[in-house]
Amino acid sequence: MRLLASLVITALVGALLPLVNATPAYAQDYTLGIDVSHHQGNIDWQKVADSGHVYAFHKATEGVTFTDNTYAGNRTEAAAASIPFGAYHFARPNGNTVPAAESDAAGEAQHFLNVAQPEPGDLLPVLDLEATGNLPPDRLIAWTRTWVNAVADAVGAQPLIYTSPSFWETNLSDTTSFAEAGFPLWLAHYTSAPAPRTPADDWDGRGWAFWQWTSCASVPGISGCADEDRFEGTDLSPYTIPGAPEPEPTPDDSTPPVNDSRPEISGRTEVGQKLTASKGTWSGSKPMSFSFAWYRCTNDSDCSAVLGGTKPTYKLDPSDYQHRMKVTVTATNGAGSSSADSSTTESVTDSTAPLPPQLTKPRKQQTLSTSLNVVWSPPEKEARYAIRYRSSSKDGSFGGYREIVSDTDQTSAKLRADTGAAYCFSARATDQAGNVSEWSGERCTDVPLDDRDLSASTDWRRGTSRSFFLRTFLRTRAKGASLSAGGVSVREIHVVAQTCPSCGKLAVLLDGRRVGTVGLRSKRARSGQVIRVKRFTSLRNGVVELEVISGRAPVKIDGLVLSVR
Repeated sequence: MRLLASLVITALVGALLPLVNATPAYAQDYTLGIDVSHHQGNIDWQKVADSGHVYAFHKATEGVTFTDNTYAGNRTEAAAASIPFGAYHFARPNGNTVPAAESDAAGEAQHFLNVAQPEPGDLLPVLDLEATGNLPPDRLIAWTRTWVNAVADAVGAQPLIYTSPSFWETNLSDTTSFAEAGFPLWLAHYTSAPAPRTPADDWDGRGWAFWQWTSCASVPGISGCADEDRFEGTDLSPYTIPGAPEPEPTPDDSTPPVNDSRPEISGRTEVGQKLTASKGTWSGSKPMSFSFAWYRCTNDSDCSAVLGGTKPTYKLDPSDYQHRMKVTVTATNGAGSSSADSSTTESVTDSTAPLPPQLTKPRKQQTLSTSLNVVWSPPEKEARYAIRYRSSSKDGSFGGYREIVSDTDQTSAKLRADTGAAYCFSARATDQAGNVSEWSGERCTDVPLDDRDLSASTDWRRGTSRSFFLRTFLRTRAKGASLSAGGVSVREIHVVAQTCPSCGKLAVLLDGRRVGTVGLRSKRARSGQVIRVKRFTSLRNGVVELEVISGRAPVKIDGLVLSVR
């Protein structure tokens, strides 16, 4: 199960082995294991066990026909070395329609079950998702759901899903549906950080079960690089195939639930961290089910329910800042229900900077207005914002930043702009705790030179209309009539004009050399058309000129965009 090509691994082994052997100190908090295939060749499983690698996953199948010929032998030898063992299937999705994809997934699932022969006590089966088969996200999601459900029905346990954060986010639309359905995650993320990046909203708050943190560990008993995996804790039983279920005892519905010890909350009370609630201990008739409800409190008694906080885990968000958290667990059996509250946590702190706001306006690269509307989307509730801009000058350079607003809770602002300049905006947020985000990426727009900013030959006449930029335009029917803007720097030229069924044609020149031609004909009359003429590889300096090259056809010019971006 490799995310790097074997040739690349071979070339990099010498460089990577010192890094792998220098295991970070935090690695001792994890239980180590490996995942292997025929690529590893002969494996000395006793040496693997003696090295502290206490579980293993092995490739069994790929697609609908491939079988790993080392799987059966390694399964036997791993069992002799008392290493818990599980099988994985490398997915080769296929199907031009959703039904075809589901049929293909069912075939791959059956091929895996036929070869792997998963049994009670084995580690959970695994679906290895690294290839899309060119399936779009909706079809790949349907394919994946069919495979995992087919295997779950066959073995009586939900298989693991192996993927990388980027693969899941890009190719399965970062869906949380599999996490919500309880399928555990085996995450592939090669990093020296203390923890990986987890997709699907931290797998719907459940986090990862196994983490493949490197593809080039040095493991005794294996020649060359090996994939090494981490598992939090030491009890693998939640991730093994259960045996035949014991018969349910005959329910005695005479005793309702009674709480013997209250629920407890564990985890750091800091925004962005995950809290976990225990059920507490209960007596009463079995079977018994449990539900959870999280609360945000200003003190021990003044609490309000957290919308959507109904799972055993809860990820703290900025709304929880300076509040105490509490959970209520409700136990239910055939005789009734009973609830118990945890104690409240310490007040939630916040040292995490918010995300920058996302600018949504100005939307267009060219803006036919000198009143610029700047709009941004808030990254979190109750934040305050600063908005800055920089603008270009006639020589093509940008000046320093100026702030439109420095401390506002609004999500829009206006700026009066000059004609012929480019404006680039960025934003940042400050949250309730005083944490400040980075400045956002810039969103830029160009304001045209107005027709009144251009030098005109004697053949032009000025007109007025509300449908034109700044309500004026220049018109002519004379061939050879010209407009110009001198002493400018420009990277891209656009003409702002009216188009119509009988409109004429223009030549565009830079320092006397033609750089483009603009035809103004269209099926119907349209004002305010921004027509791209030419983009240069670098800034050009000089005089930009528009010259009418049609005869007696109407030409109406509204402005000129001389972009320096």
